[in-house]
Amino acid sequence: MKQKIIILTLLTTIYGCSFLATTFTKKKTISDKQTALSKNADKYFWDNFHQGNYDSIPKIVELLNSVLQENPNDLKATLHLGFVHAWALGERQRQQNLKSDITEQIILSKKYFSEAYNMNPHDPRILGFLADFTIAEGAIFNNKKQQTEGYFKGLKAIKQWPQFNKFTLGFIFSGLDKSDKNFQKGLKWQYETIDDCACDKNTKNTDYKSVIQKIKNSKEPKISRACWNSWNVPHNWEGFCLNWGDMLVKNGEIEEAIKIYNLAKESDSYKEWPFISELEYRIKNAKQNQIDFNKPLDNQNFKNQNVIFFNSKISCGGCHQMSKNEFIEFGHKNLDNEYYFIKTK
Repeated sequence: MKQKIIILTLLTTIYGCSFLATTFTKKKTISDKQTALSKNADKYFWDNFHQGNYDSIPKIVELLNSVLQENPNDLKATLHLGFVHAWALGERQRQQNLKSDITEQIILSKKYFSEAYNMNPHDPRILGFLADFTIAEGAIFNNKKQQTEGYFKGLKAIKQWPQFNKFTLGFIFSGLDKSDKNFQKGLKWQYETIDDCACDKNTKNTDYKSVIQKIKNSKEPKISRACWNSWNVPHNWEGFCLNWGDMLVKNGEIEEAIKIYNLAKESDSYKEWPFISELEYRIKNAKQNQIDFNKPLDNQNFKNQNVIFFNSKISCGGCHQMSKNEFIEFGHKNLDNEYYFIKTK
């Protein structure tokens, strides 16, 4: 009995020391110091992302890692590494020969988003992306507990910024079987995203064009950033409609899907969107796509498989890629601390 008490006392002491040490150790902070290397890496990332240069990913990773070697507290480099590994994963259909590095891309993306969130918990976008990749990593390793943790991270992110994160979480749910309750929840969230963007709680089967005008005219930054087009996401609206329509097709709601697809044309920059042909193909082939989108992924023939937006070669570029004219016109912007939700005080 005395020996058990000694062991329990020792364990309590060790745990107590560990708790105190980790609790009072200074957290990693953000450094917004810019060097020639960090500026170059930031520009190279955005330039190639906006042009859809998938083959540039290894060079982007190399540059961003060099920035972290120079300054491990660089938030932009950390966050962009999360994005670029997500890009490598999301548009893997563009690979000539599909690589078996899906697990690695998920793990790396989750790691960088986790590190970025630890540095900057004020950015609800990061929490949304972290939720996505926590769920994805849990799925890869069949870790139900981790998937559940990721889901509740996602709900927290939605509460912080519903206009942004209902799409973020719903997007990964679009890859699930349509009978899965989370696919259905993700589809429901697409409608709710419009509701939240328009400050209207019942937009389904209504006049969407009037809703779009509300979104276009909004002066609220969290609405304009999440719901409409901007420099960093030049075709946000078009990509949103494409994904929403694909989910409806997968769910067998063909007529509603075509209605949603056509809403992409309400964007002021629709004629510059590089993927008009993808949209038109979907409108013409919606019935066949309903069959194709519900087929299991064929990794042996994945490059040529007709898949939902989430698994396609434009899953990132559908929103982020600029036309050649847009790239010439808008060039590069050095996004400030406000964009990254960095609080300097």
